[in-house]
Formats: sequence, C-alpha cells, structure tokens
Amino acid sequence: MTQAKAEGYRSLLTLPAPRRLALACVPADFADWLDYAAIVALLVYGWGQGPVTLALFALALSLPYVIVGPLLAVLVDRAPLLGVLFATNLGRALVTLAFAFSGDAGVLLGLVFLRGCIDSAFTPARQAAIQATTPVALLGHAQGLHQAINQTSKIAGPAIGGALLAFWPAQSVFLFNGALSLLAAVIILGVAVPERATEAKGIEPFATRLLAGLAEFRRSRRLLIALIFSASAYFSFFLYDALIALLAEGLGFDATAFGLSISASGLGGLLGALLAGRIAASHPMRSMALAAMVSGLVTGTIALTAMLGVAVQLPAFLLVLGFMGGATAFMLVPYRTIVQAEAPADRIARVFAGGEAVIVTAMLSAPLIGSAIASRWGTPAAFLTGGVLLILLGGATLASTRRP
Repeated sequence: MTQAKAEGYRSLLTLPAPRRLALACVPADFADWLDYAAIVALLVYGWGQGPVTLALFALALSLPYVIVGPLLAVLVDRAPLLGVLFATNLGRALVTLAFAFSGDAGVLLGLVFLRGCIDSAFTPARQAAIQATTPVALLGHAQGLHQAINQTSKIAGPAIGGALLAFWPAQSVFLFNGALSLLAAVIILGVAVPERATEAKGIEPFATRLLAGLAEFRRSRRLLIALIFSASAYFSFFLYDALIALLAEGLGFDATAFGLSISASGLGGLLGALLAGRIAASHPMRSMALAAMVSGLVTGTIALTAMLGVAVQLPAFLLVLGFMGGATAFMLVPYRTIVQAEAPADRIARVFAGGEAVIVTAMLSAPLIGSAIASRWGTPAAFLTGGVLLILLGGATLASTRRP
C-alpha cells in the first residue's frame, strides 16, 4: 500500500465516529459468519439432513435481502440511526442465542431467516451511518475499510467457527456468537451519529416511500449504470463461483489445494478492498470497468488453459484466484462509494437496500445457469462464459460513461 493510501486510512481512523463504527462492525461482521460451520455441522451431522435442507439454508441466508430488506429500509430512513444500529445488533444477538435451543432443522432455518431479516436492516443503516459520519473525501476509504472487515470475517469467521467445533458443541458456538452481537451493540452505543435531514412526515403512503429509493436510480444515470454493472458483474461471478472445487479437481489439485485456493481468493478480496478504497474516491466507474476486464481476462485464460489440458502449477492457480477475489472488491467498493455520493441522506437506506435486492436476485439465478453450462459443455465452459461476460461488461461500461 502506498504512503498516500496509508495516509487516507490513517486520516479516517483519527476521526472518532468512523473509528468507533468500524470497531463495532468487527464483531458485527464476524457474528454473520462465525456460526456458519456450526449450522452446517448440526444440520448434516447432528440431524442427518441432506441437499434439500442445505439448499433451503442457502435461501434462508439470501432471501431476506431481496424480500424484506427494501421494506425495512423505509423505516431505517425515518428512524434515528443509532437506535437502528443498536436494535439490529441486539436483535441478531437474541436470535442467535435462540439457535442453541432449536430442536429441529425447520426451527433452525426459520431462525436463520429471521436473523437475515434483522441483518437486512442493519446493512443499510450501516451505510447511512458511514455517509453521516464520514467526510466526502474519505468515503472511498471508509467503504474500503468496511469491505476489508467484511471480507476478513468471511475468511476467518467460518474457519474459527470450525475450529471451535473441535472443542465445543454447536450450541456453545451459537452462544458465543450471540455474545459477539451483544458486544457489537454495546460498542455501537458510543458512535456519535449526527442527525440527518428527513422527509416531511406526512401521511405519505408506505408504497410511495418504498419506491422513493428506487426512483433515485432513475434520477441519477451514474447510479443506474453502477447498479446495472454490479448486478451483471455478480451474475457473471456466480456463474462459476460454486464450481471452483470442480475446476481445481480437473486441473489435478487435491482438497488441500482447493482450501488454499479459497484462502487465496479471500486474501485477494481483502487486499483489493483496501486498494479500491483509495482509487474508488476519484475514478469509481473506471475502476469498476477496468477491474471487470482484468478479471474477465484472467478467468477466461484459466478456463482456456483447462480446456486445452495445459498443466497449471499450484502457485499460478492461487495467483489467479487471488486476482479474482481482488476484482470482486474492486467492483463492490466503487459501487457503494457511488451510492454514498449520489443518494440523499433521507433515503440512502432505501437506495442501498433496493440495489442490494437487485444484485442478490441476479446472484441467485446465476449458479443454476452455471451448473447447466458446466453439465453440458464442461466446468471450464462456465468459467469462460463468466470471463467473456465480464470483459464485455467492462467495455460497455467504459463506453457508457463517455457518453454525454
């Protein structure tokens, strides 16, 4: 990281409110992922559940952001942010503690869905708090820092949770994880969030307030392009994301190498988030477009290599996965920076939640399509398809941003 980039993050962390908010989000983000392995272990090994239940678990994790998040965001935009941040972390803590007392798969999956609903309110509230407490010049750095925290939790959370299972039963992991959300709630209380400008509180219908967030994407061409880009990029990624293990196996790598490849992807995402935080502030659209093209070229190259049967050494494969993970961050951080810059303070939660719903919907459809491509033409074909789509997406985005 260059001196200029380091100075930007250092300046951000000298500010009390952004520093305290980032500190609170460490246990908050880890709480999202620490019990992932424990839930899977309990479902599979404890209760003997199969693929259908695991598929329902994946839906319970994802669907709240599509069907509940945009509705709750209407309330988030009208409520005191500090209260929302505290209440959502407290709510997540109570629901997570309830995991320990669930007696069957149906109840546990229902609780997972409920926690996701609460989290779908915390996430836009967090974005609104970032906007409210961070100087405009440092918004890119704030997004990079929070994405780095989130990425680290995705890497380390399941690993730590899995390690705890060697000593504790799943129920104890749930109790520990609930305590993490309680800690986040306590730390949140120390964040000084300034009052936001709010809409006139008349008798405006709920549906009108809900659609006000989506209307921002029509008002701002830049915001709309960023959303279309992000949804398309994540669709392209998830065409092949679930097939990495099969690609690794086809290239002759064992399970240990696959585990290293996931770590490499996570590390790339962490470093990419921190680097993108600096670049996103000045050239967000260009950063997103170029990252897509680089990612597409790298993904397409490894796909063609596998198709041609060319031998790939493990270090080269890990480097490719690192680039792919970094490219994901280079697309997410600029998108969120654009949302921060374009969305009014009185509706940023709705703008963010509406965008997340569109992106998650695109993500949910991609794995089935990718699996169909892989079944028909082979695993590398799904990677090649995703890579080509990313190259085209990057080129189209560059072209669109140059139009008057």
